[in-house]
Amino acid sequence: MRTEEAVAIIDKAAANSALVLMRRELLSFTVKVFSEVGEELHVVGHIFGPDRTNGASPGGHGNDEIVAVSLLLRIAGQLTSASSDLFADGRHYAAAALLRQMVEIEYLAWAFQTRDKDGARWLRSDAAERRSFFTPAKLRKAANGKFRGEDYGHHCEFGGHPVPGSAVLLQDSQVLSQLLVADLLGHTGRIWDHLVAWAAGNEWAVPISSRQNSMLSRYVAWKNADGLASLPSPGTPDHSIERTRAGKPSRSSHFKR
Repeated sequence: MRTEEAVAIIDKAAANSALVLMRRELLSFTVKVFSEVGEELHVVGHIFGPDRTNGASPGGHGNDEIVAVSLLLRIAGQLTSASSDLFADGRHYAAAALLRQMVEIEYLAWAFQTRDKDGARWLRSDAAERRSFFTPAKLRKAANGKFRGEDYGHHCEFGGHPVPGSAVLLQDSQVLSQLLVADLLGHTGRIWDHLVAWAAGNEWAVPISSRQNSMLSRYVAWKNADGLASLPSPGTPDHSIERTRAGKPSRSSHFKR
């Protein structure tokens, strides 16, 4: 997509009050689902399963893997809620800093889905184990190209670290904020998709499967209506439009943690 085409899409979609409301309401709906499912899974994971009786759970839970997924969803719910509120009231830098955390949540959701018992391993881990297995850089390497370092670096440069280029987020730009709100929705949607796939192999994951259709219908409706949903992910060459649109030159960065 050419920069001129992307800028035209952004300007039109960001100024559309109906789409602004649609994004806000979808974020609110997502927060509600993440929070409710997280709470319900915590109850299920604490009561049912063999981990407590066989001494495998340091926290005394029945199923540490389910509790890990519940914790991830509750964290994601709070981050999404706070980021959405900060974007809405004009504190875009603070919102973008929380958005960077959602990238890490997405990495973990992928790991819980694809790597056997990684959820339980993560829940039981200490700081040294997390540095060895669960840092963003380690998870990107394990994913074999599914996640691009440029995407994470983009979020670090744009809101995760105090760098000069992040000044564009202090300009109270409605266009830029709506672009990042759409990016936040992209991350929440992919997090949910990973956990739906995880739930398909877990008989206790009814809180997720019971909400699968409602989440799918809401996200499909948003993607069909919103031009911002079709833009490239941040960190790709075409997405230098964020800085171009804000009046700043594009600059790439890599942050490995």
